[in-house]
Amino acid sequence: MNEEYMPEYRPVDTKGLAVRLAGAKWSLIAMAVLCFFWAVYMFVTAPEGGAGGLLPTPVEGPSGLVALLPWWAIVAGFVGSITSLATRAPRALGWTEPVLCIVLLLAGLWGIWNEPLLGSFSQMHTITGVLLALYLAAVALELYRREEGLWVAELIVAAAVLVISLAGGMNNTIESAQVGFFALAFFVAAWGFVYGAIKLAAPSDACNEAPVAEAVAA
Repeated sequence: MNEEYMPEYRPVDTKGLAVRLAGAKWSLIAMAVLCFFWAVYMFVTAPEGGAGGLLPTPVEGPSGLVALLPWWAIVAGFVGSITSLATRAPRALGWTEPVLCIVLLLAGLWGIWNEPLLGSFSQMHTITGVLLALYLAAVALELYRREEGLWVAELIVAAAVLVISLAGGMNNTIESAQVGFFALAFFVAAWGFVYGAIKLAAPSDACNEAPVAEAVAA
């Protein structure tokens, strides 16, 4: 093959890639993934879901989702609290973000050890929706503080999650009909976390500080 048609070999900048990955807003990325997952999980399991379904739950229908929601909260709270402290990306309102994640973690642990005291499907998901709305509001205020992106849009997303969750909680229809409300709330929240993760990632200048410092020292 003629050399002029040969693609130019460019070595991968592993150090630069590692620095950029360290600067990603992993806590919000994790929350987005978990919210997308739970929205789909609710939609495909209830009301006929359960043992033998596409995504099995301990008990059929919404009751099985209530039993698994504390485990979702534990994973979300643990991953969120660790990643919010471990990355170079700015935390939403300082310590507000890890505190919210720890609250989510503790709420999940309480639900595991006090399963008989868990509320109905609508009650548990309304509480979770309110926590997600508070988290998104903290992200919006951090965007406003840093003058990054459309913080008003993020605040509107937080308000939408709150309104949808409260509407689902006040809906007097059967539990299987309420699934759509809360699946929508988690789906909207997931997109809010995606936007926050993009805008709150560590800037490229900060990501490049380490390689530049090493070059100067050399």
